[in-house]
Amino acid sequence: MTESTDRYRELAQAPLEGGYPTPEAARTLQEEAYFQRAVQTWLWSLPALNMVAMKKGHERTSGVGHNVMAVYEKRLKPNTVITTPNSDVIYGLTFADLAVSGPLIIDAPPKLQALMDDFWHRPLTGPEIDGRRYLGDVGIPGPDHGKGGTYLIVPEGYTGEVPDGAFVFTSPTNGVFIFVRGFFSSVDDLAPGVAAIEGITIRPLNGEAEPMRFEHVSDVAADALFAHDASSFDLLDEFIQGETVDSVDPYMHGMLAAIGIRKGGTFAPTARQRELLDQAATTAWKIAKTDAASFDEHPSARWWEDRHWVAHVLTHPDDFMHTLLDEQWRDRTTGHTDVVAKAHMFVNHYSISTGMMTSVVGMGAKYGNAYKDADGQFLRGERTYRIDLPPDPPANLFWSITVYDAETASGVDADGQEYPSLNGMNDVPLNEDGSISLFVGPNPPEGATNWLKTVPGRGWFSLYRFYGPKQEFFDREYTVGDFIRVE
Repeated sequence: MTESTDRYRELAQAPLEGGYPTPEAARTLQEEAYFQRAVQTWLWSLPALNMVAMKKGHERTSGVGHNVMAVYEKRLKPNTVITTPNSDVIYGLTFADLAVSGPLIIDAPPKLQALMDDFWHRPLTGPEIDGRRYLGDVGIPGPDHGKGGTYLIVPEGYTGEVPDGAFVFTSPTNGVFIFVRGFFSSVDDLAPGVAAIEGITIRPLNGEAEPMRFEHVSDVAADALFAHDASSFDLLDEFIQGETVDSVDPYMHGMLAAIGIRKGGTFAPTARQRELLDQAATTAWKIAKTDAASFDEHPSARWWEDRHWVAHVLTHPDDFMHTLLDEQWRDRTTGHTDVVAKAHMFVNHYSISTGMMTSVVGMGAKYGNAYKDADGQFLRGERTYRIDLPPDPPANLFWSITVYDAETASGVDADGQEYPSLNGMNDVPLNEDGSISLFVGPNPPEGATNWLKTVPGRGWFSLYRFYGPKQEFFDREYTVGDFIRVE
């Protein structure tokens, strides 16, 4: 019998005398309830913890305000600790507060690709046009279709002015995350991607607009990662106190209250409760990390049954053109949240919109994670692997392969490696048949230039990205290879 089994047996056998617990049993069971509720609350609130940590991390490096945008003008490097960033586009990130600014106008330039999430990482609800509801997307995947346009962000229940021709998006929270991507066609000329981002304007509907400030931060070290100790509950309390009362998940908000966090209340855990909160946060984080690392065992998670690549959003097993979950990780049939899939997403990633999971050929992007090699073993930094991509990866814009640290989910930070990714714009040599072989490991195989460096003693995982996925992907005519261990 294991120690953990003994613990569960002890809980189950806590003595009740005539239906009432003994003082010792009451103490044990009450602490266990507090711990378990804290674990489940941490997992449930992970999307918000992720978002608020990003906000605070970027405000420390860039400043505060809807008009202040952090721009990764030289692409995103491992010196920014944040979950699974894309090093093959230009990023622009800003965080707005409707309680401060009131309704906001976004003037989107042509050819923009952006999204808007609330602070629970839910896409803002946009207009329904020709039978299609837009959720979070701006620009190319949004209602302006890349032609440029005016967007109005309003709080729920808004009945005020709407400028002519504006696309109205509603946020359930005061906090709004605006996330912009800029594309370039050459890794030697990033200016078009930067210019695409810096063409955006964000201003209040009413009152004077402040000039946009685009803070270049590629070379600025930043930590935008959520904590997994007791301090994460302090952050959660700060978030709850400063936000609107959310109407979703009343039971889980009750769990939040049961550990002492409620709107208008004072969060004051005892010394013992803080010990339990510390252990609960670490336990919950490890549960989420285990959910992610083992996600290939989840039904319908794999893109291909004979590969270990898994989808952010579960796919229909017989039809790549459809997903089993919606933009809030709810089963499309039952409406129930897939808690494992959601934990996988927000412990290792952030942001969602319809464009990130669209089934429209050539629109948005498709992503795959690999945590294991072809033999089902976790990917390790001291080992060397080869991955093969068949000829002509099915992406209208670009394809990429990126390696991430298994613990932080930020780009692998290996000495001498500026970017933890390779993409179709790099000078990647082709095999005779047009296929592509990439190597990942602590040292390059002899003569290999198509190599990504890892750190011995550190686990890592990978993402492939196909921006503008082609029909061949959805038809299963194209299959990304597994990571194969080589000597």
